[in-house]
Amino acid sequence: MVDETRPDGVHTLLAGNLRRLRIARHLSLSELARGTGMSKATLSSIENGRANPTVETLAALAEALGVALTELLEEPPVAEIRVVRAASPDGSRRLATGRSEPPDGVPQRLIDTITGGDGFEFRQLELAAEQSREAAPRPIGSRAHLFITAGKLIAGPVERSTELGPGDYASFPTDVPHIYQTGRHPAEALLIAQRPARAG
Repeated sequence: MVDETRPDGVHTLLAGNLRRLRIARHLSLSELARGTGMSKATLSSIENGRANPTVETLAALAEALGVALTELLEEPPVAEIRVVRAASPDGSRRLATGRSEPPDGVPQRLIDTITGGDGFEFRQLELAAEQSREAAPRPIGSRAHLFITAGKLIAGPVERSTELGPGDYASFPTDVPHIYQTGRHPAEALLIAQRPARAG
């Protein structure tokens, strides 16, 4: 049974965890509803932080998602940032071709593989010197994939940001507060903003 309620800290935490875990398993609300025997409206209400689910409801959700019940109520893991340095010999991988020569005579390196999400926006960033921008959290499951083309830039989740230089790449969650900050010189970067999969 689920009672309607006003969102508070616990309900907001539960809502975020439920959505994050559902999306990570590539489940729509309809699919999770079928797996738990709950209605889609009930699940939507929980994901919006406006439901007060019983322990039995939480247990059914945890079982369907393959997690411990406590994982629905705990703070999510610390936002991780993945960095591939331009000069790091093991930071990127050559495309597997089985040959010592680059394919088609074009040297290549595999920087990252991007999967999931409901869409991507490809942007060119031109940041002036001494510029700092703290961005608000995007929808749960959003990510940034950032490749520095010129200058230096501090970027990433506010608590885990890192300095990047030309040729460096970083991938980080943007569903937490995150920053883009330059120093004494301007910087340029290519950004792929990854939107999360839609509910439903």
